Amino acid sequence: MPQSNALSHDAFWQFSYNHYFKADVEAACLALQTFHKGSVNLALLMIWLDAQAIGLSHAQLLQLEDSLQPTEGLLERYRHMRRALKPQLDSNGYEQLKDFELQMERQQQHDLIAALNQMPLRRVAEQEPAANLARYCHRLGAMALIDKLLAK
Repeated sequence: MPQSNALSHDAFWQFSYNHYFKADVEAACLALQTFHKGSVNLALLMIWLDAQAIGLSHAQLLQLEDSLQPTEGLLERYRHMRRALKPQLDSNGYEQLKDFELQMERQQQHDLIAALNQMPLRRVAEQEPAANLARYCHRLGAMALIDKLLAK
């Protein structure tokens, strides 16, 4: 896919925001993150790419996972700190922490799209649906979450 067809991080963010709040998706994302050590942003990216009939190779999926390394550990430590501080904060203080975490999530999505736009992407034929999310969930041992992640 040539650079003129570069994927937009704003479009991905909007898709993610809308999709995350569909029935069961939020709970499935949190289960993926908590019990399978998966990335919610990477799962949402796989869903978005599947919807656009863009297929990734195994190597490309690994590259995207690698692109998360600078932010994933930081996000995990931040989430742990936010949860630990929750009993000590009023609702406004806690919301400020959640807002900052959301900014970090958005930066991670930006990093994913930047990495993705450096890759040669291929469209899959109608008879060969994209299976990015299935491959990612299979790698994590989270196949039982697929329908909920897809809001089915």
